[in-house]
Order: sequence, then C-alpha cells, then structure tokens
Amino acid sequence: MPSLTDILIQVAVGAVPLGVAYMAFRSATDANKKTQETSLLQVERQAELERSKVDADAFIRAKTIYEDALSQLERQLVRMQTQASQVSTDLASEQSASTAMRDQINRLQAQIRALERTVVTLRAQLISAGLAPAPASETTGPYQLRYPQKE
Repeated sequence: MPSLTDILIQVAVGAVPLGVAYMAFRSATDANKKTQETSLLQVERQAELERSKVDADAFIRAKTIYEDALSQLERQLVRMQTQASQVSTDLASEQSASTAMRDQINRLQAQIRALERTVVTLRAQLISAGLAPAPASETTGPYQLRYPQKE
C-alpha cells in the first residue's frame, strides 16, 4: 500500500497540473475579457468616428446654409442702401419742387391781393363816376365778365 507521502506526492503532482490549468483558464478568461473590452472600445471609437463624420457633414451643410443666407442678406443690404439713396435723392428733388411751388403760390397770392386792390379801386372809381359795377356771380366769382351783345 502506498504510503501517505506517496499519496501526498501524487496529489501534489496531480494538483500542479490542475493549478496550471486553472491559471491557464484564468489567463484565457482575462484575455477574453480584455479582447471584449478592446473590441467594445474599437466599436465605440468607430461609432464616435461616424458621429464626428456626421457632425462634420452637418457642420458643412449648416455653414453653407449660413454663408448663403449671409450673402443674400448682404445683397439685400446693398439693394436697400441703393433704394435709400434713391429715396433720399427723390426727397431732395421733391423738397426743391415743393419750395419752388410754395414760392410761386406766394407770388400768385401776392398778385391776387394786388388784383383785388385794383378791383376795389376800379369799383370805387366806377361808383365815383356814377356808374354801377357789375353784380357778383357765384358761377364766375365775385366779378362777372360781360361782353357787349349784338342786336
């Protein structure tokens, strides 16, 4: 019968391969875990790269849209400035014409006042000469013009 020492040696010799197998299993499990983590990190990096590509494309589209809108606004600004300049020129012209018309109206009003004084003077002369002045008419104004009629 084998002795206790032989049994212990056989158990130790049998346990060493079991320990090595356990260590190999543990190493393989750790390596598998590391491989999965690495794969997961690679997938995440790839997803991040895809997101950054999508973000870059979206940025380029947004930049293009923004630049187009900016160009349109600049063109509208130039048109508005041109129109404002034209309106300013037109306003100056209208103000000049208005001033000229106002001056002409003032001259005409002065002439009307002078003519009214002349009419008053002529009426007074007609009355002092013993003649009756022509009556006022609503259709022709206060002084009706009469032409001699042929008989």
